[in-house]
Amino acid sequence: MSGFIQEKVRLTPVRERVDVVVAGAGPAGIGAAVAASRCGAKTLLVERLGFLGGMLTSGGVRNMRTFTDGAGQAIIKGLPYEFAQYLKENGAAVGVPEKDPYVQQNPELTRYLAQEFVLKSGVRLLLHTLVVAAVKKGNRVCGVIVESKSGRQAILARVVVDCTADGDVCRQAGAKMKKGPVMPLTLTFSLKDVDAWPDVRTLKIYQAFRRHRKVYPLPSHSLALFALPEKGEVYANVTRVFGDASKVEDLTRAEIEGKRQVMRAIEFYRKYLPGYQQAKLKSFGIEIGTRESWRLAGRYTLTRRDVLSGRDFPDAVARAAYGIDIHNSHGPGGIMIHLKPGTSYAIPYRCLLPEKVEGLLVAGRCLSASRQALGSLRVMVTCMATGQAAGVAAALAAREKVVPSRLNISRLQEHLLRQGVIL
Repeated sequence: MSGFIQEKVRLTPVRERVDVVVAGAGPAGIGAAVAASRCGAKTLLVERLGFLGGMLTSGGVRNMRTFTDGAGQAIIKGLPYEFAQYLKENGAAVGVPEKDPYVQQNPELTRYLAQEFVLKSGVRLLLHTLVVAAVKKGNRVCGVIVESKSGRQAILARVVVDCTADGDVCRQAGAKMKKGPVMPLTLTFSLKDVDAWPDVRTLKIYQAFRRHRKVYPLPSHSLALFALPEKGEVYANVTRVFGDASKVEDLTRAEIEGKRQVMRAIEFYRKYLPGYQQAKLKSFGIEIGTRESWRLAGRYTLTRRDVLSGRDFPDAVARAAYGIDIHNSHGPGGIMIHLKPGTSYAIPYRCLLPEKVEGLLVAGRCLSASRQALGSLRVMVTCMATGQAAGVAAALAAREKVVPSRLNISRLQEHLLRQGVIL
């Protein structure tokens, strides 16, 4: 049956009023909420799942990257660095942010530690809650509508920060968005009882993989296997399901197909890769991992040229140095363009601002960028850095009772520098 049904007009109760409400508690949302709270804003972080972390935890993405410019110079500090150190100090991560290409974290422990990191900063949490609409007065967003076991409620705020990854609040608020071909989805998984540990990708293993690649049952043609700290355990980021992360039909199919690909991959490894004969599945990612969907068409769109040229901006609020990494939308392979060692680029504040909608900031992979630029800034450390920028801006705008687009950039940058951000 198609068409529409008419619902009764209803009054939605106002649950509460805050200075800043952050939608989505992935890396960007964690950064935004903690930064806003530390600036003195009454901050509420709303998350659809029962825990924080986004792709770090629900997606099971182990590798947090990138903190340096590839030549030994740190270019991301502030909250992302503090969070990585907090995970390390509490046994949930290994690696040196200033030295290693990534810090490897444990999703199980991070689920707990992320909530403690946020709560210790004075942020209030609202879990198991889905943001379903934006509250607007004219062209200004002044809150969100949420739905949960408690029903449909409104949360009013001086500033809203969209960290949903798919730009849900932006689209609900009528902000201009864009979406072209999208990168495939990936279900991560972990193996145990791997005899090849810790040398999980030796030349011998690669040669066996290439020799039998014609019967490899996955479309990625990738051997993205990483040794975990626990003996005999391996993290795999190899599945590839084609679809659109902003469509529930595609997400449903991807969850089903992703698990099937995992089981086919394990069968292949056991049969063909030396040292994997006894390998067994330890865990799936809790949900399918997403790389790309809707992006904001903001007051400035970061471009491929900006990324590759290491461009700076007068309104810089974060830096990044990961290369342009785009997975093919319809088949194997993709694009990987590494930045020249010693090169990093700035992310301007305007990328966080919708063009014609006020009272709203955006952080994470749904900020304003071209598709190729997104291939660089979509990684989790950069997402948290943009979240920190959005959180500080939201808190200052709420305190000064101005919309974020009218905020004094120099004052914003001063506060970011005080929080350890490298501009």
